[in-house]
Amino acid sequence: MYKGRIVAGIVIVLALGGAVAAFALNQTSGIEVRAEKAERDSLVVSVSASGVVERDDRADVYPPSAGALASVNVTDGQEVAAGDVLAVMDTEPLELAVAQAEAAYRAALAQSAAIAQATPSAADKRAADAAVNAAYAAYEAAAAQYDAAKSAVPSSAAIEAAEQQVADAKALYDQAEQAYSDFAAANPAPRDAASEAALAALGLLRDQAYANYLSAQAQLTQLQAAADNTAAVAAAQAAKDQAWAGYLAAVAQQAGLARASDTGAAQGSASAAVASAERALAFAQENLEAAELRAPIDGVVLFNDASSAGLGTSALGGLASTGGIAEGSSVSPAAAPFTVVAFDELVFTAQVDEADIARLEPGMRAVVVLDALSGTEFETTVESIGKASVVTPTGSTAYPVTMRLANPDGAVLLGMNGSVEIEIESIGDAVTVPIEAVLEDGGESYVYRIEDGRARRVDITTGRLTDTRAEVLSGLEDGDDVAVTALTDLTDGARVKVQ
Repeated sequence: MYKGRIVAGIVIVLALGGAVAAFALNQTSGIEVRAEKAERDSLVVSVSASGVVERDDRADVYPPSAGALASVNVTDGQEVAAGDVLAVMDTEPLELAVAQAEAAYRAALAQSAAIAQATPSAADKRAADAAVNAAYAAYEAAAAQYDAAKSAVPSSAAIEAAEQQVADAKALYDQAEQAYSDFAAANPAPRDAASEAALAALGLLRDQAYANYLSAQAQLTQLQAAADNTAAVAAAQAAKDQAWAGYLAAVAQQAGLARASDTGAAQGSASAAVASAERALAFAQENLEAAELRAPIDGVVLFNDASSAGLGTSALGGLASTGGIAEGSSVSPAAAPFTVVAFDELVFTAQVDEADIARLEPGMRAVVVLDALSGTEFETTVESIGKASVVTPTGSTAYPVTMRLANPDGAVLLGMNGSVEIEIESIGDAVTVPIEAVLEDGGESYVYRIEDGRARRVDITTGRLTDTRAEVLSGLEDGDDVAVTALTDLTDGARVKVQ
């Protein structure tokens, strides 16, 4: 027990002796430190972030329809100009589609024309109306003759009536003959079915009117001769029946023309079919004309695998370039076999931490340095700030910030990694010190100023801070030396040796 205390006492004494010796050494030779001067200069406050080069102007080239490539005229990665033919599709299926669309269009036109030709004209309708009126007038005359024939003993009044009926029948016959002649002259042969039917109806009416006229004359003769009244009644009955039949035939003809005139719905359907067939033909012709797949913009053409066209990721910055497109490859409008990217101007997208994003604005000056081109600085400005956050590989939250990169010599490639310094604020005529020289004690900032070989603690007021410099608002002057190393070994008044 006592031996342990003795050993411990020896250790303490040795430790104290070493500390005293070190203190004495420091007092004589001083603590070695490195010092830098407080400088009056412009202070640039910036935000740093890492990012990657991405495409800016790109255009996917889609085939007009599903099919196969008859030829491929470019190679993967080849520079092309807008309008250059990248590939040509097999046109045989496209030509067949055009032929089928043309046949359907001609059929729709023929159907529409047939419906239009089947519609009766206004003249046909007027003739049918006249035939109905004439037939009914003939029936009324025959009915009157029948009623007169039923008189058993003809009187002078009956004879006078018969004479009048003869005159009326003659007038009706003249009217029917005139109607028939007028219609025949207005509709010369050859006639369509509707005109032939109307002319036949007028001929029937003319013949009936003539028969009525002859019947009226016979009736008058019979009355005058006081012949057997029974035969006269029978003849009048037959004439009446025939006149009624003629009237019904005229009405039926009129109704048939009316039904034939009701073609509005059919004509509308036919017109819609023609319009639809015309659109289908235009679409087929456009597909045939688009069989040559052309570059829409100047740039570099990239081949996309049919299974991942434009969807995969690669060193090309999100474009899957596999070179799998060749003559005979199957393509469809669902996937672009080619993508043309303009490499003369790309964008650098940085992931800025959420703690800094609120300080950024479009138009702020930025300097991009790429890992693969470390000797080159790309001066640019903030173009856009993303509204949706992303999760970085380290699990923190960041926002995409995009800057445009000029690439006239094509040295910048898609997918290159790098970093950016975005200038938040520039302060002119500021006194600054290295950020590592500033210490904190109870919320107060201070530095060790080197004066006459000693470190003097000086309280300071700081302003803006960057990753490398701190603005000093008070406490130091331009040209003051401050310690930047061995700060934990320093105390106020400690002797120092500046390296």
